[in-house]
Amino acid sequence: MISSYFNITIIAEWICFIAALILLHKKTKVWRLFILLLFLTLCAETTGWYMRTRHHQFHNALPFNFLMIISTTFLIWFFTKAASLQKMKKVLNYLNYFFILFAVINLFFFQGFWKYNSFSETLGDIMLAIICCYFFYTLLTEKNYVDLLRLDYFWLATGIFFSALGSALLYQFSGVLRDYYLRSKIDIGTYINYSLNLILYISLIIAFICRWKTTR
Repeated sequence: MISSYFNITIIAEWICFIAALILLHKKTKVWRLFILLLFLTLCAETTGWYMRTRHHQFHNALPFNFLMIISTTFLIWFFTKAASLQKMKKVLNYLNYFFILFAVINLFFFQGFWKYNSFSETLGDIMLAIICCYFFYTLLTEKNYVDLLRLDYFWLATGIFFSALGSALLYQFSGVLRDYYLRSKIDIGTYINYSLNLILYISLIIAFICRWKTTR
């Protein structure tokens, strides 16, 4: 049973969580909140796995729905702390309010608690991908020199961009991927999901390292 828990995504999450504990000291300030977010992520993954394997509940989406809402809200808010996005702070806050309202309505009245809220996930992914694109644009139009490879927010935005855009596309083509799996028994969707998660957590670890170096 325990072997079904440690897949590629879970291993990447644990490594990222340990890296956050080591690298995100008090001087990293608001970045320390990633420790809490990653802890909640591991709790949701563990709860979902326990519900599925121990209690044999096919519908185990409840912890993942709450995690999705919390993580998307947190990431949109976190971009309001980026220096290059201060002029867009109010817009980002309004986008966050809209996402929360949409997600709560969807959770209570449409897709519900026990079905994964893919509508909210897709909306959040599109929002995050657009925010990341705008962030990249601000870096490209920056008059002063910026060392992107040492910029924590650059790596954060890179990981979120690929993960969010990939997830949004994955949900749009989930039916096609499911049909292909039934015909070929090759679960391409899972492999893509693993790849997206690896990109996200590797980028997060690099962002933590950059943040740690600039605050030593």
